[in-house]
Amino acid sequence: MSKHINIFFIILVFLFFGCTEDIPDKLDKSQLPAPPALKVVSTSVKNGQEINPEYTISVSFNNYMDIINMEISGVKGTVEIDPTGASATFKPFSKLSDGAYTLTVSGKDEYGQEVGPTSITFYVKSGIPITKSLIAYTSNLDGDYEIYVMNTDGSNIKQLTYNFSQDTQPAWSPDGKYIAFSSDRDGSYMWNSDIFVMRSDGTGIVNLTKTIGINEYSAFWSLDSKKIGFLSDASGSEDYYVMNIDGTGVRLMQDFEFLDFAWPGVFGDYYIYEELNGNYDIFIDLFANPKGGVNLTKHSANDRYPTWSPDGRKIAFVSDRDFNNEIYIMNFDGSNQTRITYNNADDNHPNWSPF
Repeated sequence: MSKHINIFFIILVFLFFGCTEDIPDKLDKSQLPAPPALKVVSTSVKNGQEINPEYTISVSFNNYMDIINMEISGVKGTVEIDPTGASATFKPFSKLSDGAYTLTVSGKDEYGQEVGPTSITFYVKSGIPITKSLIAYTSNLDGDYEIYVMNTDGSNIKQLTYNFSQDTQPAWSPDGKYIAFSSDRDGSYMWNSDIFVMRSDGTGIVNLTKTIGINEYSAFWSLDSKKIGFLSDASGSEDYYVMNIDGTGVRLMQDFEFLDFAWPGVFGDYYIYEELNGNYDIFIDLFANPKGGVNLTKHSANDRYPTWSPDGRKIAFVSDRDFNNEIYIMNFDGSNQTRITYNNADDNHPNWSPF
């Protein structure tokens, strides 16, 4: 019996070493695909921009970062790296005084690639309200759904689209130049939606997808404003697709592209979302390490479609708590929930301008 066991053991040893002798001790890095070139894809402040002293100054990269350096001339503070490793926020030790500043950004990614230094000059000016930004939204105020914009206090409402079809789901490009939206105006039947893009003043409307019998909707932008992502039922189920800003190069979105896009609910360390639990409420949770979410609205009505303000201090959302869908604004912690539209129409799908 022991002889048989010894023979069996010898065979196992032979098989093990015979199967593993060709496996290298280390993977040859030259055989790996080249990593994407490191670049800064987004900064919350732009050259020449005026901001208020409490504005959040952040930067995003296209790769996971090992080192992120952010310096502001004459200002002491700390750099807080997002859990995803692809963005960071500068936290000054004291409130910024009015004046001109230079932001310098550099870093090194997980592949050892370096970027920068990149410099941006901006201006701090007390008294600049958050209402300087705009909110695009959908309303059937004129009988069918159109795209509108307004100040963040609900004033100065301006209609951008005019037709007898349904224009919905506006999405502002990160550079502020364009608004993508869904519309069935060129469809072969009602609700056969395509993705359109227009300038932020409503001019130059172009159909980017032009498909018959296929629905494209829920557009979102790449951080460099050069590509548009969207959902499509082309395969018979919902899938994410990507195309160039002129509608060319339509293809399925790849997993590695996730950090190249401005996802509507994500800001820094956090994301906001709606959840159905008897009724819809707005929740906030950590992006990279979810803890289960905190209910921000806690209302018996339906609260939906949350969108961040450009500095992450406010959230716009839709609620039917006043018997029809209206747009509200609240602080990021759920406090001070304030209604900003007042009409008998269905106001929906708010999207905050990038600055």
